[in-house]
Amino acid sequence: MEQTTFVKELMHCMDKEDLVNYKEEGNTAFCLAAMSGNVEIAKILFCKNPWLLWIRDQNHMLPIEIASSAGHIPMTKFLFRKTSEDPHYTLPFPDTVKLFFLTINNNIYTVTSELLDKESKLVTLENEKKLTALQMLAQCSRCEESIDYREVVNSVFKVMEKQKDTINHAQLSEAMFDAAKSGNIKFLELLLKYHPDLLFEVNSSKQSLLHIAILHRQKSVCKLILSKPAAKNIMTKLVDSGDNTVLHIAGKMGQREIKPGFSTNHVLMSSEEKWFQDVEKIVPPAMKTMKNKDGLTPKELFYLTHEILHKESISGLQATANTLLVVATLVIGLGITGGMTIPIGNIDSRNTPFFSRKIWYTFFFLFVALGTCLCASSMFFYASVILPVCWARPEEESVRLRLTKLVFGNVSLFASLGLMFPALICASVLIFEFLSSWILYFICALGLMVFVVHLTLDYNRWIGIACSVLSYLEDVHRLGQ
Repeated sequence: MEQTTFVKELMHCMDKEDLVNYKEEGNTAFCLAAMSGNVEIAKILFCKNPWLLWIRDQNHMLPIEIASSAGHIPMTKFLFRKTSEDPHYTLPFPDTVKLFFLTINNNIYTVTSELLDKESKLVTLENEKKLTALQMLAQCSRCEESIDYREVVNSVFKVMEKQKDTINHAQLSEAMFDAAKSGNIKFLELLLKYHPDLLFEVNSSKQSLLHIAILHRQKSVCKLILSKPAAKNIMTKLVDSGDNTVLHIAGKMGQREIKPGFSTNHVLMSSEEKWFQDVEKIVPPAMKTMKNKDGLTPKELFYLTHEILHKESISGLQATANTLLVVATLVIGLGITGGMTIPIGNIDSRNTPFFSRKIWYTFFFLFVALGTCLCASSMFFYASVILPVCWARPEEESVRLRLTKLVFGNVSLFASLGLMFPALICASVLIFEFLSSWILYFICALGLMVFVVHLTLDYNRWIGIACSVLSYLEDVHRLGQ
């Protein structure tokens, strides 16, 4: 606000020519405003001298091109409106082309659509990377965040329908596979709406759309393809030039993606196993043992390509379980010791707060017994993670199963620790019955505060644990069916 007021006052002391002549490293004040995205200051400068709209910076870029290259959507819209309204000068075609591709790159799709409405031949042009607008839109992986994406893709297809003689089938096919790689569902839905025949297209390696989606772990694209019964029946039986079925493709190592909180090897290996199992459910039984040109079945290919990751995952899980087993041993030792050493006397006394001593004793032993049982169960879970499965080959031991056991062990251990706290309160009341009631309130409040702080700081971990448990229960339910 202070900057805007200062600029307004400054304009009273300057002439139109001053705004053109005074430059910072070859950039006018208007270019700098476009670069920063400050629309209010740009409006003030424009009112003083509308010609600033057409003065280029040191890189020979117009202000609207500067704003769009920086991704400033409000500024780009403002400058485009003023550019279109100028009665004396129009945007040169080379700049129109440049602006068109800049707006696609920076997700300023409203301006993209307006440019396309004015110059329909833009749809056939290529950028410096030899990509058309259609191919650029297909490669967009974050289109869900833009509300105008679907409209601009629809506009591109409508223009292409009017210019059928300019449609390049190879570019359409390439755009479809690019969209499958990036998980661009919106683009694929519109593409298959206008060109349904492309659904069964294969690339140079004879890989179908389903092959590409599975290879790049694009679950949403797979769902879209499998929602079409005819496509499902045909595509699940296709093999590529290397005799790889879709299950072989699922067995190949996917691209590693660093995700917040999910960057450990065992989580990645677990997701790879889950993906392979999901694809295994959609292929005919005969294809599960089919060999490719290298003489490998899908499962053999899976463990061959994931060999290093599998070993690192098993080793990491065993090390974690070993550490937690020590913690569980200490907790169960404390629980048993506490249960055996608490003094018992004058059971019928009512000198304790809230309840009689007998009820406090009952609560104490219930909490200790339940906490000890949960701690013992966590030890069994951890031990099953550490010990090898004697009937399975080492290279085929399921990381996902071990991870699930570790999660259940963690839940049991944390529940055990949670029960030890009320047991401690009960023991304190029984031993120090002479203390005032407010001390009991203080201890409870302190424990509750620690619990709330832990959940606040580490809620993502608990959400992950809950998702793991639910996923395991879903798998058990499917097996039961």
